[in-house]
Amino acid sequence: MNPMNWLPWRGNGGRRWLAFAWLVLIAYRLLRRFVGRNRALSMLESSLSRAFRKHMHAYLEDRFGISQSRPEEAFDRIAENYKTRGERLFGPRFTYVQAIQTDHQSHTHITKCLFNDFFRAHGAAEALPLFCAVDSIWIEELHQPRYRTRFERPTTLAEGDDACRFCFSRGQAAPEPCAHRPDR
Repeated sequence: MNPMNWLPWRGNGGRRWLAFAWLVLIAYRLLRRFVGRNRALSMLESSLSRAFRKHMHAYLEDRFGISQSRPEEAFDRIAENYKTRGERLFGPRFTYVQAIQTDHQSHTHITKCLFNDFFRAHGAAEALPLFCAVDSIWIEELHQPRYRTRFERPTTLAEGDDACRFCFSRGQAAPEPCAHRPDR
């Protein structure tokens, strides 16, 4: 059996991500009782980030189709795979809307997110940034010049916006404007 199969994005994503959300919620509530809210969130972010970093290149391959042997093709793989693989890997509790798809831009808006719905429904919206922090790891990786890709995420559901806007652009130049945070 492949030891990578336990990773939440492998297999039936919908069921695994829901189980993962429960695990994080339970861990957060237990830790919060003993170390307080801020320390519990900090400990979970550190733990989740450390675990994710160990498997980040596997995630880039599985999630986007980005091969470490051909990183310069990152934008093409993202444009080709971001929406379809996201729907497959994360399941029906996420809704992906392709907003822009050109040779130089690929903007996808996530308008429904299992984590957003789950943590808000369980009175723990303060834990939502944990998942955005894990995204920051692959975002930081993609900003390396070898990937020839730029990324911007001006809005998130976790911050109360209407969508998480994932805006990818080809090349290292500043990306085309991505829909910015609406006035509240």
